[in-house]
Amino acid sequence: MAVGSANAATATSVLDVASIVSGLMQVESQPLTKLDAKISAVNTKVSAMGSFMSKVSALQTALDKLADSTQFNTLGTTNSNSNLLSVAATSGASAGSLAVQVKQSALPQQTLLSGFTSATALVSDTAGSFNLTNSATGAVVGVDVTSATTLTDLAALVTASSAGVTASVVQQTDSSYALLLTSKSVGAAQAFGTDFTPTGGTATVLTGSTVSTPQAASDAAIRVNGIDYTRSSNTFTNILPGVTLTLQQSVSAADWASASTATVAVTSSNANAASAISGLVSAYNDVYSLYKSLTRSNQDAMLRGPLNGDQTVDNFMGRVRNLIDAGVKDGAGSTVYLYDAGVTTNSDGTLKVDSTKLNMALTGTLGSILATGAHVGSTTRSNSLDQFVADAQRAGGMLADSNTSKQALIKDYNDQKAALNAKLLDVKARYTAQYAKLDAMLTSMQQTSTALAGALASLTASTKND
Repeated sequence: MAVGSANAATATSVLDVASIVSGLMQVESQPLTKLDAKISAVNTKVSAMGSFMSKVSALQTALDKLADSTQFNTLGTTNSNSNLLSVAATSGASAGSLAVQVKQSALPQQTLLSGFTSATALVSDTAGSFNLTNSATGAVVGVDVTSATTLTDLAALVTASSAGVTASVVQQTDSSYALLLTSKSVGAAQAFGTDFTPTGGTATVLTGSTVSTPQAASDAAIRVNGIDYTRSSNTFTNILPGVTLTLQQSVSAADWASASTATVAVTSSNANAASAISGLVSAYNDVYSLYKSLTRSNQDAMLRGPLNGDQTVDNFMGRVRNLIDAGVKDGAGSTVYLYDAGVTTNSDGTLKVDSTKLNMALTGTLGSILATGAHVGSTTRSNSLDQFVADAQRAGGMLADSNTSKQALIKDYNDQKAALNAKLLDVKARYTAQYAKLDAMLTSMQQTSTALAGALASLTASTKND
């Protein structure tokens, strides 16, 4: 006797076992479909919270920048004649204005030994020492000269010596060459003299040469707000605390009346502070705008935000706004409310900055607070907005913990799915066995019925023939 297949009805099967089992399993699998829907919904919430925490991280960066007092102790400078001098101000500088006159820049000495016919002309017809004498100390450095020493040779010998002078051969005319001697450093103390002492003879000049000094060594001389200052270099410090003036061009004036002038000023700069406040406002607006989108309400559940009704983000945003409204504070308790500094609320709940009012506030108490170390919402970091936001993102913090709980819920749902799938395999096997057995029984009964019908038909036909 043939038994029907478990997968499809055959010619000898009464039941379509596969179709019956498939229909039953669709009903049995409904809890699995519900679990998939729950997992999808929680995954959407996890993704939404991840996006929200990314914006919160940017808010943390903005708060850290605002709390960094070092960047607010900045100074700006102005200079009416940057070609004449440069001005630099360090954090220890005080604001102020300087009227600067430059009478003399610090210059190196330049001495010219002229009268040679070529770069390879011999400098002496006898051996001896070419001497360079420091005018301030009297120290003498000599280089050996022979009757075979050329002008080019002498330049190399001088430059290589310890005299602190460089030498080069210059061509003054088509047939006239000279040795140009230049002190390596500027300042009057670098002045030097030259002479040639033949072996066994007295000091003189090199054979056939003429010595001139077109540029004398000089110290820099400036007058600042009516007070005279000199330096051996072109850099001036300790005139105004924290301010450095550096002369940029050669100057040599006959008197103060003809001196070159510049007006320089050191001013407090609010640029970094204004940028930090604006950055905080921008970061807050990004967080708040995303919060409104993720928590939007609607009668249609499909149109609600994925974090609608999430008390964690609601409480977080409420705390953030309360701390912002509490103002910017320093450790001494000084407070500036941001709405007094030009930071106000738009109709949609975001913040906006009035740059004019902000800059005015930064010239007063707000600037002082930021320069000494400030926190939003509290006089100490431990109770401030920056600490609250940082804690919320750490493991165990309100935002991080909320996402951890959601991820744990997804794992629980997946565990339930795994258990249910295993159960459904058993259920399907049971249904298949039951309906296959029923199909076999019904098929057997059908075959028996068919056989009986055939026998009765044969009996009836035989009776009629008799």
